[in-house]
Amino acid sequence: MKQAIHFTEMSKSYNEDELVQFLRTIFSVNRFGKPVVTNNHVLYEAYQLLRDLPLHIKEEILYTRFYKDNEKRYKELIAKWMIELPGGTFNMGNHKEAEYLYCGEEPLHEVYLSPYKIMSIPVSTSLYKEFDPDYQDAPQNYPATSITWYDSFMFAIWCNTDLPTEAEWEYAAKGGKNHHYPTDEHSLIDYAWFSDNSGGKLHVIGQKKQNNYGLYDINGNVWEWCLDTYNSNYYSKTASHNPVNINDGENRVCRGGSFHSFIDMCRNNFRHHEPASFHAYDLGFRLVKHEGGQIQ
Repeated sequence: MKQAIHFTEMSKSYNEDELVQFLRTIFSVNRFGKPVVTNNHVLYEAYQLLRDLPLHIKEEILYTRFYKDNEKRYKELIAKWMIELPGGTFNMGNHKEAEYLYCGEEPLHEVYLSPYKIMSIPVSTSLYKEFDPDYQDAPQNYPATSITWYDSFMFAIWCNTDLPTEAEWEYAAKGGKNHHYPTDEHSLIDYAWFSDNSGGKLHVIGQKKQNNYGLYDINGNVWEWCLDTYNSNYYSKTASHNPVNINDGENRVCRGGSFHSFIDMCRNNFRHHEPASFHAYDLGFRLVKHEGGQIQ
């Protein structure tokens, strides 16, 4: 965090030529295509600075460095895990008479989503180590955890993907139904690792049943970062088509519950949030792919 603040303040003293050269260094990669700078908060702040530069400079810095071969990485690392979802209209959120109702879940509202692809599993430790070889030494078939939102964001663009919007995450979790759980709360134990059955520990990916869209561990095991910033009143003002909230507050949305969570926190419509720099042993992410390219 301090490094990112220092970087942002330091960059203000540069003229454009100096800033461009500095950003070239920040986004440099080694001969294996791995980022040289692995502090993802710094990378994110640098990514934001690029937006104010001329397009040809931005493309030169990113496409010859950080973005280089990102579609190849997608095809080699991510594509085999992707499931295509049809999109369409669904009911997002919760109604005020619901048995469980937490802050920010209402009103229930209709949302339309364009088709997109989503990973059938959360990003694993072995996948994340492709991006950061110094990432913790953990079994490769477990979800990558202790991941900040900045980590998940930069990994996504390195693989030419996105984080799911909050609406995309909920649509995928509901699996074409309007249930609060994959089927009902009594069957959650068949689909998710949570406080009732996890033994208080993280579990290997894909040991439980898939939901109706073929997704593993979308409920429980690890919380999953979404692209959106969090606002408890967002549902009352959200767009009806492909909504995403990216400029409304400091905290970022995370969804799905974890192996620590009580059953009500693993509901498809439960909304949680943490600071973008927060990381925990039960917090990870999964990726989406849009036909029209990245939305970040």
